[in-house]
Amino acid sequence: MITPHTSGPGPQIDAFTGRLRAWPVSSWRHGDRAARTRRALQELADLAAPQPGEHPVPDLGAHVLADQLVVLVRAARDAGVEEDRLAGLLDALAGDLGLRR
Repeated sequence: MITPHTSGPGPQIDAFTGRLRAWPVSSWRHGDRAARTRRALQELADLAAPQPGEHPVPDLGAHVLADQLVVLVRAARDAGVEEDRLAGLLDALAGDLGLRR
């Protein structure tokens, strides 16, 4: 289980995003990894926003998906989203990306 920490990204989210940052762009093209990650990013943005869809997440390319994930996890946390909900979303994403432990 990926557990976000309240004082910062935390070691588990850091390890997860570190793995994603190490992927070449070709790894993001495998299956629908980029699309699944973008959906998770939008879900995080919607959790942090007063109204879903208020802040659409721009497609900046596969090479920045991990960075967007870090920023949006922090934004969701700052907005008061429950840690269990964040962990569930990140666990689901890890499974979608084939990164289960």
